Amino acid sequence: MDMLAIYAASKPWALRPNIVLVEGTSDEALFKRADELSINAGRVLLGDDICVVAAGRNDRGGTFGVVRELITLRSMVPVILDKKGRPAYRVIGLVDNDGAGRRIINDFIRLDRGAVELHDIIAVRPVTPKFAAFDPLGRQREYDLANLPYRTLDWEIEDALSPRLLNLFDHAYPGMITHRRRAGDKIHHELTTIGKTALHRLVRREAILEDLAQIVQIVRMIRSILGLQAPAA
Repeated sequence: MDMLAIYAASKPWALRPNIVLVEGTSDEALFKRADELSINAGRVLLGDDICVVAAGRNDRGGTFGVVRELITLRSMVPVILDKKGRPAYRVIGLVDNDGAGRRIINDFIRLDRGAVELHDIIAVRPVTPKFAAFDPLGRQREYDLANLPYRTLDWEIEDALSPRLLNLFDHAYPGMITHRRRAGDKIHHELTTIGKTALHRLVRREAILEDLAQIVQIVRMIRSILGLQAPAA
């Protein structure tokens, strides 16, 4: 019995063998939009092997939601095997690199002693490499080195949007970006709750694939962690 599929059927998830849990439906929508625009351009991004799904809506999501679903799904993975006797699913969490995200990674690793950062959970940061290292410690060194200029900078999924799109948003919705913090050539944006909703509406309406290039890079990083080849176009 595939109890993970039964559990997933109770959620608004399109289940795939590799499950990436994100904090909320707006994060999920960015990955889906990047996937749609990639398909329109004749490319494949998520393909049939990865789904990016929200841990929950509103207060059922967030970092706590990601960990709740990670622990639930990871408890099922070892007993659901494919025809070769290997786990049929892989589950990974993706959180913002802010105070809440960094705390939840530490909490998750304490709760689940088998969990490892950059193998089972990732904080998204400004630079998202396709890792050369296979082991999590090697990946951590690569990740830290690539992001050394931004080590003190909070980073959220929305910060990965293109400057063009964020400038368009700022002109269309003045005052919705309440604070900016820069490190090197990267800027973290603090948005109001209403502003975040408006930004995602604008993404749906105005974004082209180039505006979501860093979202595409995040998927490629996740593929390298999962050991997946880039899908053929």
